Amino acid sequence: MRHKRTIKWTLGTLFTSVLLAIGAGVPALATTTPSISTAGNGVVIATEGTAQNLKFYWATNGTATWHPETIAIKNTTYSSPSITHDGNSVIIAAEGPNHSLKFYWAINGTSTWHAETVAGKNTTYSPPSIVTNGNGVNIVAMGPNNSLKFYWAINGTSTWHAETVAGKNTTYSAPSIDANGTGPIIAARGAGNRLKFYWAINGTSTWHAETVAGQNTTYSGPSIAANSAGNGPNIVAAGPHNTLKFYWAINGTSTWHAETVAGKNTTYSGPSIAENSTGPIIAARGAGNRLKFYWAINGTSTWHAETVAGQNTTYSVPTIAANIDGPVIAAVGPRSSLKFYWAINGTSTWHAETVAAAHSVA
Repeated sequence: MRHKRTIKWTLGTLFTSVLLAIGAGVPALATTTPSISTAGNGVVIATEGTAQNLKFYWATNGTATWHPETIAIKNTTYSSPSITHDGNSVIIAAEGPNHSLKFYWAINGTSTWHAETVAGKNTTYSPPSIVTNGNGVNIVAMGPNNSLKFYWAINGTSTWHAETVAGKNTTYSAPSIDANGTGPIIAARGAGNRLKFYWAINGTSTWHAETVAGQNTTYSGPSIAANSAGNGPNIVAAGPHNTLKFYWAINGTSTWHAETVAGKNTTYSGPSIAENSTGPIIAARGAGNRLKFYWAINGTSTWHAETVAGQNTTYSVPTIAANIDGPVIAAVGPRSSLKFYWAINGTSTWHAETVAAAHSVA
């Protein structure tokens, strides 16, 4: 049984899907994407390490001291992880050995990590995305034969339930999941570079599919978030000619509205979206390996652009979350370092920190 909860920010959680840059000549992205979330009075980041291990970093708000932990040892982790906060715990999902799906959790304030197998061998073929939903956890990932798989468990249990959201030859990117007031919502790139949306009501296993944008519109893994106003889902993805596209709909309707956040030759990675108290916030890798940030006020279509970090600073899909005072972003930096950026709401001054030194991430 799944239970309802409104999630006001998403993991962004996000993915190694690389958009099909048209004549860009841009260096390849890192093989991993960090995942960022807020937890209590601080920020937490998970990433795949260079030995296919799973690494965790945390810092308390107002400090620049990052504490590293190894969650899973060498040869356990084969995708970008996805992280979120669940009550008094931090929870993480990642692809494990032999295309399995692994889940990890720890109580805040402890360094003891507990591991569970969500799905066994030959079940998982993309980075997963994780979200809390009421008194349970939801995970989504691409399954065998380009299918879309969903898993859920009740807090306090290790019994995972599997559902097929969409069948064979439907899914061609890592999916992204969030939860609104009535149930889980998922976005993924479909066949023919379409953008697909799936939703279900908590307590049911009936999945409803919608096409958000048609053929040849979507060139990255999308990122989804429930709007902070509580009235519908927001989705962001890389569009044709390295554009950045945003889509929104009102709950209870299947009419999707499209906006261009940034024009031609601006976006060279999959983006990540989160929600703060006033509207959507987005991070993406821009031209020249810059880190770009975009924001808008709910109910408007005016997008504001900022450069978080300049040329040759960013070598992965970034991931974004909303902290209590403002947006926070993590990305792979030069020489496979792990970088963290933060700003105060209402300002455009970005502060940079090194979470982990060169050659720390895959």
